[in-house]
Amino acid sequence: MSESLSQEELMDRLLLIATLNATLMHFLLSTQIEGRVDPDRVDSLTQGLKRTRKWIESTLAPGQLSQSTANIMGLIVKRLSQIESLLPKLAYRAQRAEQARTPTMEILTLLDDGRERPPAEVVPEGAQLSRMTPAPSPDTVPPLTLVEAAPEEPEEPYLKAEIEDDAWGFIGQHQRMIEQYSVRCHVLLPVFWLEVLKEIHRYRSKSPYFADVVETPSRFIVRIIKGLLTEAPGARLLQELHQKRPQEKDLLPSEKARIERAVASYFAGVEEVLRGGEVNVQEKILEAQAALDGFDWGGPDLEKRIIKRFNQRCEEAVDSASSDSDDTRRVIYAETAKLLCKIQLGILAEPRLREVLAQMKP
Repeated sequence: MSESLSQEELMDRLLLIATLNATLMHFLLSTQIEGRVDPDRVDSLTQGLKRTRKWIESTLAPGQLSQSTANIMGLIVKRLSQIESLLPKLAYRAQRAEQARTPTMEILTLLDDGRERPPAEVVPEGAQLSRMTPAPSPDTVPPLTLVEAAPEEPEEPYLKAEIEDDAWGFIGQHQRMIEQYSVRCHVLLPVFWLEVLKEIHRYRSKSPYFADVVETPSRFIVRIIKGLLTEAPGARLLQELHQKRPQEKDLLPSEKARIERAVASYFAGVEEVLRGGEVNVQEKILEAQAALDGFDWGGPDLEKRIIKRFNQRCEEAVDSASSDSDDTRRVIYAETAKLLCKIQLGILAEPRLREVLAQMKP
């Protein structure tokens, strides 16, 4: 008979279950409020469920728990397994909803001005003549215009280009830094953050606020890259990882896709700022705080000191959103915090990046 589980170990596992339950509740509530499903969050939760379920299953070995406790834990495992099977279906439905909006549908929506046409009025046959309007007199007939002027279309607040514009030199400087440190450090994580930086710089806008929209998140990201390569504990951990894992300098298509979705969401969040419209600043700050509250630390098998550095940058962005005196900058800081949290979700959802964090743990 195996040794029984200590009260402290059992409490740790119960706390993990409570944390997972709170995370799932936060996900469901935020999904209802926002009216959309975040595929990155679904992936991250699915992986967390699998690892938690396997960890709890190991608790159910004979002799470790009393029969009544084992029965309750077994029911928890069953429920986790059921949720685990449902989450991918939720992500699939969200992806199908996105894919269903084809270019043809978007064009038709624009042409129809996004409104449904009212049904045609049915006129009784006998009443058709009585309801005919008299012909207008020649004096009241408006002149016929052969060529109508095209209506002016409002200018897009931002557009995406294929090539990034390294206006502040952030990309070149940190690309050279990564190349220099790649001789002794494993650089997949810094490369991932560098690609986020590049993606932000692929957007263009004529808005007077565009410089702040690009520069603000970029400064947070370059601090993350520099911290990973030159500061403790990142530098040492990446050096140790370099000795036991082959170097990886290129991102996979799925990893790039997560970055593109996260940055696209960021620019959608600052769209009204770029338009010069009114924005509910307090609502943006509350959204940023909610994203920080739902920050995903991953499972117990990951290197938390690196993740803590990411979390600190998110906290700083939320603090700046709360304390800055300028409303426009407060919105940008809030959306920056949401972007950083979403990138962290992408890192945990990608198997290769998650494996790197697991291998870095002593």
